[in-house]
Amino acid sequence: MLMIVPQHENLVAALQQPDIEQPVKQLYESHFSGIVAQIVANGGTEEDGADVFQEAVLVLIDKVRTGSFRGDSSIKTFLSAIARNLWLHEIRTRDRRRKREQWYSGDKDAVLFEPATILSKQSRFDLMDVLGQMGDTCKKILTGFYYESKSMRTMLTEFDYENEQVLRNKKSKCMKKLKELLTANTALWETLKNIHYYER
Repeated sequence: MLMIVPQHENLVAALQQPDIEQPVKQLYESHFSGIVAQIVANGGTEEDGADVFQEAVLVLIDKVRTGSFRGDSSIKTFLSAIARNLWLHEIRTRDRRRKREQWYSGDKDAVLFEPATILSKQSRFDLMDVLGQMGDTCKKILTGFYYESKSMRTMLTEFDYENEQVLRNKKSKCMKKLKELLTANTALWETLKNIHYYER
């Protein structure tokens, strides 16, 4: 027999009905802002928070309807725990996706952008100067993808390109341009070669 705490009985019962518009609205009014704040505090955006909250509500509904939600904790605590797990999973997924994108695109160039201390302060300055010569779009694409670990899907919302493949092609062109500029900077090019950041 389920032991639902009294203050949740009505909401749990409502979520078991065919029409759940009102209880779902109540969940949004009571818990949406808190979950979004939780995700933002852990490195996400408000959009991420909204997506996670929606998924957490769907999990709650499923648990209620299958009898898995026993009411041992408050709905707020339950949603918070589900949101935390969903967000951790999303972070891991994004990291794997980024690494796959680098791998499948043959992106050995990624090492150039690793935030390592191997490069001297002057070399890092020279590298950023070269990036600045490429134009704002290429600089934003390369630093966004490599330094900020943004996925192509995320960056697509920041640029006016038709799809991810078009953006990926633009990134490749930007990298080719970067290599051309680097070979013209003999001192920096030699430094990068010597520490095996690049292969001819």
